Amino acid sequence: MSNNTLKVPFKVSARTAKLIGLENFSTEEGAIIELVKNTYDADATNCILIFDLKYHNEKIISSEGVVIENRKIDKSISTIYIIDNGVGMCGNIIQNQWMTIGTDNKLYEYTTENGRIKTGAKGIGRFALNRLGMLTNMLSIPQLIVKEEDDDISTIDNSENLGFEWTVDWKDFDVKGAVVSDIEALLTERENINLKEELITKYSSFTRIQQLINKTDFTSGTIIEISELNDEWDEDKLNKLFSNLEMLLPPEEQKDFNIDFFLLNNLEEYGQVKRAFYDDFDYKINASYENEILNVEILRNELDIEVLENRYSGIFDFDIMKKYPYRLEDFKKDTIKFTLPTSELLSDKIDKDMLKRIGKFDFTFYFLKNTISDDQDDVKKYPYKNINSANRRAWLRKFGGIKIFRDDFRIRPYGENGDDWLRLGERQAQSPGGAGQRLGGYRIRPNQIAGTVKISRLNNTSFQDKSGREGLIENDEFELFKNILLEIISLFEKDRNVVMNSLFRLNSIRNLDVEMLRIGLKEAERIRKQKQERAEKPKNDDEPNSEESTDYSDSEEQMADTIFILEKSNEKKDEELRLLRGLASVGLIISSFAHEVRSLRARLVPRTKFLLSELKKHLDEVKLSEELDQDDNPFYMINLMRDEDIKLKHWLDYSLSTLKIDKRERKNLDFSKYFENFKANWSKALEQRNISLELKKEDDEEHTVRAFEVNMDSIFNNLLSNSINAHYGYNKEGKKIEISWKKNENNIEIIFSDNGKGLDGKYKDMPEEIFNLNESSKTDNKGNKIGTGLGLYIVKSIIEEYNNSSISILKIDEGLTFKISFKIRK
Repeated sequence: MSNNTLKVPFKVSARTAKLIGLENFSTEEGAIIELVKNTYDADATNCILIFDLKYHNEKIISSEGVVIENRKIDKSISTIYIIDNGVGMCGNIIQNQWMTIGTDNKLYEYTTENGRIKTGAKGIGRFALNRLGMLTNMLSIPQLIVKEEDDDISTIDNSENLGFEWTVDWKDFDVKGAVVSDIEALLTERENINLKEELITKYSSFTRIQQLINKTDFTSGTIIEISELNDEWDEDKLNKLFSNLEMLLPPEEQKDFNIDFFLLNNLEEYGQVKRAFYDDFDYKINASYENEILNVEILRNELDIEVLENRYSGIFDFDIMKKYPYRLEDFKKDTIKFTLPTSELLSDKIDKDMLKRIGKFDFTFYFLKNTISDDQDDVKKYPYKNINSANRRAWLRKFGGIKIFRDDFRIRPYGENGDDWLRLGERQAQSPGGAGQRLGGYRIRPNQIAGTVKISRLNNTSFQDKSGREGLIENDEFELFKNILLEIISLFEKDRNVVMNSLFRLNSIRNLDVEMLRIGLKEAERIRKQKQERAEKPKNDDEPNSEESTDYSDSEEQMADTIFILEKSNEKKDEELRLLRGLASVGLIISSFAHEVRSLRARLVPRTKFLLSELKKHLDEVKLSEELDQDDNPFYMINLMRDEDIKLKHWLDYSLSTLKIDKRERKNLDFSKYFENFKANWSKALEQRNISLELKKEDDEEHTVRAFEVNMDSIFNNLLSNSINAHYGYNKEGKKIEISWKKNENNIEIIFSDNGKGLDGKYKDMPEEIFNLNESSKTDNKGNKIGTGLGLYIVKSIIEEYNNSSISILKIDEGLTFKISFKIRK
């Protein structure tokens, strides 16, 4: 090197170093999780997260010019604490490792003193502190103190309880022209520090936190205090963080690392973060892979074994069920175990070297069906255990999917928010058959599985993080790894498929009529499909029939069409039946609580009357009305409450009137009396909407039919309800509904009309469609249908049950008019 040549060191601007670090924590939630991982790497058994959020009211002006007070978090005085009872850091460790950006300490010393595999390796986790807030203060009490004398490095016990306080202002990194070496943190040595006493004093007003601290060993550990926060930690973010912390740890029984999460403003809201342990599953599969050998345990929990043995024992006569692991004695065992070499699991073409690079891993997953079919024939086929569908769906929504954990910490985003990284949905769509229908075609649905894959930095070195920590690099090894996982899942699918198919076959043998119906429907469908294809593509005489094509006679094709019509008719009736069951359930619920509702109704109006009476003894109503604004006057407010009570009483009167037993008895019903009562019942509701109901008896004849009053209620309540809706936002004045009736030979004709907006435009050409099931024009402002489509369907169905009586539409513009003709029995 000549005298004119210099060795020039690189420099890194402080701001760039900070930005590179921050790129690894795109979200505040990710930053918290990174710091929790650090406490795990410190051999802590407890990590406590405490959010001390302060609020202030901020005034904003709405688009209407109204001043609204909005409660917001005051980030400048709010604080996040991350506390652990790990090994702590002495001054030497803080200076030489903690302060070294990108330290390789965790890369080469990858296990902790207690044998944990460290979760981090890049040495940039401290920038998570900056992601959360602009000021950090850390107090650490180490187990050991590192001593350096000359070239000797030794450690001694921290018998003097030395503590080390480290403070950094992250804003220093943003100073123009600053390089990393210019930035300094303050490090202070403190004597006789007792971490537990410090924490108990700090949280003396919070019993729940004190109880946790008292039972936790804090001989050593670290308190990190982050202030001048960067983020608005609203309720949604806190809930999401807590939920993600629950999924951070594998769903197994509690191990040696606990996380507690507290919000000082509301200590009861959160608490200990529990793992996703669940025991209400249909299948549980444990698989361990090492050195090209797979050990599998299958635990079946879907069927009632006693019922299987006593009522379905016929399945064990099938050849396939006479072999392990499908024999009755195999079902009675807790688990089924077997070992498979990869040569029996994967193709011979697999690259053996690549297979070795996969490394050891464990895979556990649960299968949970969401529901048991309402089809009684289906229930009879399979002796399922009872399940709680709501609980299962809720648990799967939270913990469903296949997640990857490395050294006991989750790698995102696998299995998160429905992430189907194994493409189970695609597999199932290609083979959508059920487990019982045929052998070899069953595939699990992605919303029925929850599982964990456990890998390690030591055993799975081929799986490296992407630079942004958003998952693993998808190299060839990872692709092979996914295929092995799918093969493990297919072992479960085969097991369930064999069992369910055997039960299906047994049911077919026992229920020949049902089976014949199934086969007949299938054959009819085939005939219809072939007929349809022939109609769409005329046959070329030179073109030979396909192997599956058969020439059917006209009568066979006609029979197939008839079966199709009957099937459609049955489906429609089944749908109607389901709807009516639902409505009947609502009626039963009201009926069950009728006594309580009547008591409530009786107290509604008197209660405000008594309250006013008592208030007048102590307050001068006239004086208050002169001195106070109307909205601050208690008399005015109670009068408003009374008006609301009157409305509520009216609706309760109406609901309870439908429960009267005599309404469900067939009797002579005089329409003149009926409509007078009908008008009285609806008077309050119509009055509130400024709608007048006019009744017109057009002759002096008798207008009596034999009918159930409850049926007439269903007809005219539905028509009236539609008319009320037709007036909404249409007429401001002169809203009118009119009912007239007269005798016409052997009919009683009723004209029901309103002057509302008339029929929706889509029914102009075919107005009779409004009587169809599920037909409704009621939508929200986004076009979502909100009407049930039941009202007019029920009206028409009931009318037609009365000796072929009828309903027709007379007018559809500027109002709607119906004509109902009830036949009079001679």
